[in-house]
Amino acid sequence: MVNKMSTPYFQSILRGSLLTVIPLFGGLTLGLVSGAVLFHLLPGSNVIHPSLSHMTIAAIPALFGFLLAGAAWGTSMSKLAGRPSSRRLAWAGMLGFAPITMALAVGLGVVEGMSNRGFMAQIPTHRLFTILFVPAAFLIAGTSAWAIGMGLKEHYLAKWFFLRVGLAAAGTFLAINLIMESSGWVVGGPGAAERATMVTVLMLGNMGAALVGGGIMGWRFHMG
Repeated sequence: MVNKMSTPYFQSILRGSLLTVIPLFGGLTLGLVSGAVLFHLLPGSNVIHPSLSHMTIAAIPALFGFLLAGAAWGTSMSKLAGRPSSRRLAWAGMLGFAPITMALAVGLGVVEGMSNRGFMAQIPTHRLFTILFVPAAFLIAGTSAWAIGMGLKEHYLAKWFFLRVGLAAAGTFLAINLIMESSGWVVGGPGAAERATMVTVLMLGNMGAALVGGGIMGWRFHMG
């Protein structure tokens, strides 16, 4: 039985988790799916060797989805923090989440295209996945949480969020990645393409990172 004294903390953690994973993961999925659909509908699109113009056009709905997700998340965090500045937090959510996510998505895509060249070709695919995406989880979560703190005009809280939320998100992503590996879901391993292993691990890792990161923010808001 949950102790009555701990119930408010648990509720704040749960609210923070849900109010983070639903808008961010939902918007992220919407943006990626709509961008992928548009890319495949474009004349002359080539998944293996995509052109810069095709990628740029497909990135437009993805960016819109990221912005929408960030705004919804910022508004949710405003309510969780008990602050009336929902518009300011909506902007903070958009500017904290969308640009860093889009920049890292493009950067990781470029690095992935170079993975079969030079010294990177010597690194196993599943290890390269870990090396790239764990820091990315830290940067996305940390920067997004930092922006919320700045939107609240609390610089110390922003720094606190960047470090704690970023590390927790990266650690969670790493743990999920290793658990999936031990269960046979190895990125680049046998049968990985047929099971969409990379997409599955990436989605589960991001969901776990959002849940844990949002929970920490909910707990911190409750602490005051």
